[in-house]
Amino acid sequence: MNPTFVVSGVARGAGSLGRHTVGGLAGSAAMLTETAAKNMAVLTLDRKYAQKRDRLMKLKAGGGKGVNIVRGFESGVQKFIQGILEGVKGVVSKPIKGAAKNGFEGFAKGIGKGLLGLLVKPVIGTTDFLTDSLIGVKGAVESTDSSSYVHNQIRPRRALYGRDRVIRPYKIDDASAATVQARSCLGGEEYFAHVDMVKMVALMSVNQLLILSEDGREVLRLHYQQMKTVEVHCRDDSYFLVIYLNDPKEDGTETDEVNCEDEELAIILRDKIMKVITAII
Repeated sequence: MNPTFVVSGVARGAGSLGRHTVGGLAGSAAMLTETAAKNMAVLTLDRKYAQKRDRLMKLKAGGGKGVNIVRGFESGVQKFIQGILEGVKGVVSKPIKGAAKNGFEGFAKGIGKGLLGLLVKPVIGTTDFLTDSLIGVKGAVESTDSSSYVHNQIRPRRALYGRDRVIRPYKIDDASAATVQARSCLGGEEYFAHVDMVKMVALMSVNQLLILSEDGREVLRLHYQQMKTVEVHCRDDSYFLVIYLNDPKEDGTETDEVNCEDEELAIILRDKIMKVITAII
């Protein structure tokens, strides 16, 4: 046996061991920081923020290729900035929403939630920054394949909008939604917009509206040509988006309804759908 083969084999083995050791430590640390950030998101007392953050982690599955330290650092910086912006926004929006719903008592609670978010959300952003940076290290030293855990965390590829595939400034929410759309029954259609409905997500391609539940189940699917108009209705203190159809369905009904978390969300969804219809039809 040629001694050089032995030396070469030992060197390759030692290098592989070193890479996998570093990668394993980075991966374990990333999982710890991710868990810490998820627990802190619950402590903000902002249910929508926590659920939206959880959904983003689910939506980003398989969103990136060629993960490295640079991409991990880039994604981490974006999440760090987003954490700061979410904290600052909550200080203003929470008291206003609280006052609109419950008067002075709601205003006072909103101030408390806003200040809590101002303290905690930037910390969550910092933790997310560490998570993605560590994931970048893991990807760089192990050259993991596209199905591995590391790719679930790095930002998905940029969304292209409409039939003309317009390029706009990168938004991680849109990129995540476009990734989900590409893997849904709307795959192959150009992405246009989406609305995060807390417990559901509304995906809007250039041809259809698709609403999915948290577990990916299809709640509603309609072509825009089927829609006559869209309205927000309140019934028993619950808000619904009512879609009036051009032609009755097989069971004779002329509407489809979508249950919304609150009036604000229902209005956002209505306006977004009407904007898409106006732009496309």
